[in-house]
Amino acid sequence: MSKLSLPEKKRNIVLVGHMGSGKTTVGKELAKRTQLKFYDIDKEIERIAKKTINKIFEHDGEAKFRKLEEKVSMQILETKESVIALGGGAFQSSAIRQKSIKESICVWLKLDIKSLAERCKLRKNRPLLLNKNIKKELEKINNVRKSNFSKSHYIVQVSGKTKYQIAKEIIRIIAN
Repeated sequence: MSKLSLPEKKRNIVLVGHMGSGKTTVGKELAKRTQLKFYDIDKEIERIAKKTINKIFEHDGEAKFRKLEEKVSMQILETKESVIALGGGAFQSSAIRQKSIKESICVWLKLDIKSLAERCKLRKNRPLLLNKNIKKELEKINNVRKSNFSKSHYIVQVSGKTKYQIAKEIIRIIAN
């Protein structure tokens, strides 16, 4: 494994997609294979806030969370030679989206709603899905977010693929 050299004027590889699409899992594998640093924005937010995202939503509300998410994302987007897993809603911020598209390679990890719902049922750390019909809520969220996700440089279908297959596909796409 040798270090992946990114195209000139592109600082990082930014993974976007819905919660449960595999951004963190694929991001770690991609960073390992390319010898780039890895940042998970949600983990960085929790580290800085010293509380979980669920607690931030619960105590401070979504608006405060989105402000913090934007601040942390914009700082990390300043790094170089990194793989960055954005939070599921981060690409809705025009500032994050514009900076990501202009200065990084954006890859949308696209997963069908049925598979997303199955994955999200397994985790209780999804504040937007708490006490809701997960599949219906994901469909609503998808209707709002898909037009921004589709602005990514590349769209990688991840349904039925392993993290290894997805990482290899992203490397192949970027290297060509």
